[in-house]
Order: sequence, then C-alpha cells, then structure tokens
Amino acid sequence: MGHNIKIHTKGLDFFYGDSQALENISLEFIENRVTALIGPSGCGKSTYLRCLNRMNDLIPGIRVNGLAMLEQENIYESSVDVVSLRRRVGMVFQKPNPFPKSIFENIAYGLRVNGLKNRAKITTIVEKSLKQAAIWDEVKDRLNESALGLSGGQQQRLC
Repeated sequence: MGHNIKIHTKGLDFFYGDSQALENISLEFIENRVTALIGPSGCGKSTYLRCLNRMNDLIPGIRVNGLAMLEQENIYESSVDVVSLRRRVGMVFQKPNPFPKSIFENIAYGLRVNGLKNRAKITTIVEKSLKQAAIWDEVKDRLNESALGLSGGQQQRLC
C-alpha cells in the first residue's frame, strides 16, 4: 500500500552563524501519521521542526543547506510565501508564549494580520476557537484581560 509523503528533508544542514546545529538530516513524514522526534536536550529536535515552517528565518545569521519539501514544493525557494507555509505547517511549542495582549487579541491578531477586518466575524471566530481549545468557559467573562494572567495550562490551550 502506497504512503503519501507529506513532508521530507534530504541532506538538511542548519547553521547558527558558523555553528552547525543539524547535519545531513533526511526524514520523511507520512500524511495522517504520528511521527515522534526523540533525543536528548540540545540535539536539534526543535531546530529541525522550526526548519519545516521556516521559523528559523527570524534568527539573524542562520543558513540552511539541503532540501526541505512540503508535498512537491521546496519550502526554501525564494518564491515561497512564508506566511502561507506557516498556515500549513503549524507548531505547538513546549512552553506557551502568548502575546502581551488581551485573551481576545491573542486570537484576533492572527485574523487581522491575514486581512480580516469585520469585527463581528472576528468575534465569532475568536469564540469558536476558544471553544475548540476547551478554554471558552474559563475565559468568556474576561476576554479583555491580559493573556499573561492565565495559568500555564490555559496559556497552552490559548496558544
């Protein structure tokens, strides 16, 4: 039975300046399968995952060699829309990192950045998102309070 390879890397190297963090990484991720990356702290698991949605691009002085493909598209081609890529290759971080804004604005911000301006629609999507994250009942009466005041577990669900 054939498997649909969703993401794969071949010979992927990653550098922070002159320091090489990843060397010759070749992996395949099959669509609709769970894949675990395991290893000791500092071995490059998070760096590798950030390569898959180009979050490392935000770090000055980085360099990537090799191939990283999402379906049939090389994600490091200059023509790739990084915002669109990050919509397709999401990450759940080990530690939550909410914006220093209200609970409402932590959800609404992404909608606005992507061009949504209709306040009623934003409000509807924020509520739906918080319900899907199983946090709505806990925060519905304090949406204008800082997300930084939420517990760690609540921040994780928010993010």
